Amino acid sequence: MKQPAAALIFTLLIGAATAAPGQTPMAHRFIQVAPGVYAALGNGTIETRSSNMVIVNADDVLLVDTNITPEATRRLIDDIKTLTDKPIRYVVNTHWHYDHTDGNQVFGPEVTIIGHENERSGILAGVLKNRLALEFQNLPGQLENIRKQIAEATDPARKKQAEDRLKVQEVYQEQLKETVPTPPTMTIADHLTLFRGDREVRLLYLGRGHSDTDLMVYLPKEKVVATGDFFEGPGTGALAFGFHDEWANNLEKLKALDFETVVPGHGEPFKGKDQIAYFQAFLRDLWNQAQTLHDQKVPVAEAAKRIDLSAHREHYRNINGAGFQEATVARIYQVLDQRSGSN
Repeated sequence: MKQPAAALIFTLLIGAATAAPGQTPMAHRFIQVAPGVYAALGNGTIETRSSNMVIVNADDVLLVDTNITPEATRRLIDDIKTLTDKPIRYVVNTHWHYDHTDGNQVFGPEVTIIGHENERSGILAGVLKNRLALEFQNLPGQLENIRKQIAEATDPARKKQAEDRLKVQEVYQEQLKETVPTPPTMTIADHLTLFRGDREVRLLYLGRGHSDTDLMVYLPKEKVVATGDFFEGPGTGALAFGFHDEWANNLEKLKALDFETVVPGHGEPFKGKDQIAYFQAFLRDLWNQAQTLHDQKVPVAEAAKRIDLSAHREHYRNINGAGFQEATVARIYQVLDQRSGSN
């Protein structure tokens, strides 16, 4: 389905959860963002967590990120076959986090998995193994909370929604057990450009942000960029990671790229650069308030209650007033302590 680039409109191509008898239902829906370039989003039938970008080249496919379990990634591979019969030859991890890399293990030696050099060293050192252990620790409580919602629900629609969610999460718990943390087989420190037919794909490390492994996948001709969790547009994303002051500064490098469409690590693709400035302002305000409280030796729990980011409510719906996530404040304190040599 080819469209003039100047008048490109996101096109929902495939996403039905139904399938012919004997066939496995699709787990993803695809949105075309440029000729041969698609955002892939989970449709809720299984836990997928991250969004992906699928780039269909002249002879092969490049996949951006793997999903949260090997099974979810196998389902993604099957779903991509509804777009093309070309083989996946490259996988790019936008960063090391488990919801973007836990499917790496399903690919054989014919597929090159590319990531930042810090990702490979971190996975080999055990970061994914530790995160997997934490997920298993947290899952029973999450499942119990859903069961409580089901028991307390009075609205039939909400009850059904919670029941469906419980089924997905119980299956996810089983699927997660087969995960073997698998690092990239090719690493980059700064940048790498791939040419696949007439397609140019630039992999760019813009500096530390959501992690110290964030890679942008930039298509200059199509003016499309996959940003992972480095920039999620209308959402603040997960903030209990990273280097928030450096993150705000390094977003300037993203802003300098000539792009029109973003495929984020979570959620739908979107257009425009305006939201980068909003996110920079949010990050700087968060960092400055937390740093002031840190320097005053205010405990993390108390600091989390005092931080007020309501000035950013216009752009981020999850900001409801004073108070912020304690885990995020703890992360900022940790970075400050590490820089000062306190820890």
